[in-house]
Amino acid sequence: MSQISTSSQHLRRPSAVAAIIIVRALIVFDAVALLFAGIVHLVGARIPLGFGVFVEPPLLSAGIVETLTGLLFVVAIYVMFAGVARAWGWALGAHLFAIAGFMLGILATVKGTTPFNHDYHLAMLTIFVCGLILLLTPPLRAGLAPRIQRATRAD
Repeated sequence: MSQISTSSQHLRRPSAVAAIIIVRALIVFDAVALLFAGIVHLVGARIPLGFGVFVEPPLLSAGIVETLTGLLFVVAIYVMFAGVARAWGWALGAHLFAIAGFMLGILATVKGTTPFNHDYHLAMLTIFVCGLILLLTPPLRAGLAPRIQRATRAD
């Protein structure tokens, strides 16, 4: 009989458990932020805030990339919480795709963009890089890649 277990020496440390919780929270945040930004970029936004107006024009290409990246993070969330053995690979792939997309976005907005869009790109890129660094640590890699262990029976 086989069972999936995430037990390892790395996971016995409280810091490893905390790192897994942090990366899971970051990935949920990433998905929500990207899907929100994707919608804003697909349709544009003009939201009165009382002290000013948040204005973001429609940018179809940005909306498509952000929505696709957000969906990659949604898949990463699912596989992480479901305990799928390839959770680490999905989380890594989502981060690498996001970093590449946001670097492209920063290059595309060099000639000008809204203040929010500029700050958003820099903040999210920083969050993606931090998530990537966490994912590359041995405790997180071990914690997001469950091992299949054979149960032994004493006859």
